[in-house]
Amino acid sequence: MSIRQKFAESFARSKTMSGPEKRANEIMGKILLKKSILPIAVMIIIIILGAVAEVSGWYVFAANIAIAVGTFFYMRNESKKYQNFKPYVGNLITLEKKGKKDYVAIIKQGKKPIKLQIAYGGEDFVNIKKNQLIQVSYNSDYKIAILVTKQ
Repeated sequence: MSIRQKFAESFARSKTMSGPEKRANEIMGKILLKKSILPIAVMIIIIILGAVAEVSGWYVFAANIAIAVGTFFYMRNESKKYQNFKPYVGNLITLEKKGKKDYVAIIKQGKKPIKLQIAYGGEDFVNIKKNQLIQVSYNSDYKIAILVTKQ
């Protein structure tokens, strides 16, 4: 499959995404972007130190390629971990703001209340009324909550 075909499939997929899928991609993209800042900074520092220390450009290039390859595999493994969402359907009992962006939501699913600690995506729950039926996709490892539907 050529690069053009891959890009065309990716572009077509982005146009047919639902709202929650777009929101999940946006949140995970921001998280992965934050994780990629450190390797980029290290690569720039290596370039600057290589120029100051008058090291051969090939050594600097090799070090930057090694960092780029390592970062690629690290990011690929991290992005797989972000895909583990568990669906919850129930009534929103309470939503408490614990920090600047941290929330705690209690959802009653059947007779059992479920406590969700939300670090990313909690601002979507602010406008929901108490006892309103909602469907949430939740990643417990990274505390990401995506509001799928509300009724």
